[in-house]
Amino acid sequence: MIAILADIRSVYNVGSIFRTASGAGIEKLYLCGITPTPVDILGRVRADFAKTALGAERDVLWEYAKMLHALSRVSIATAG
Repeated sequence: MIAILADIRSVYNVGSIFRTASGAGIEKLYLCGITPTPVDILGRVRADFAKTALGAERDVLWEYAKMLHALSRVSIATAG
């Protein structure tokens, strides 16, 4: 299972989602738009993210796409 996080502003909320994804067995998170990533633009680990994610940022695979439509190559099944 995958999850797409689009335009979530809070680094703390995204860190918490990484923790939840790790516990729920999510295989990969796709981060889009303004959603913060575990590393900054220089590739350094973000301390505020790591503090909230509690190591889950190392357990859950993730990928960043600037625009949501860039993920069109990903096969997605929706629930609901």
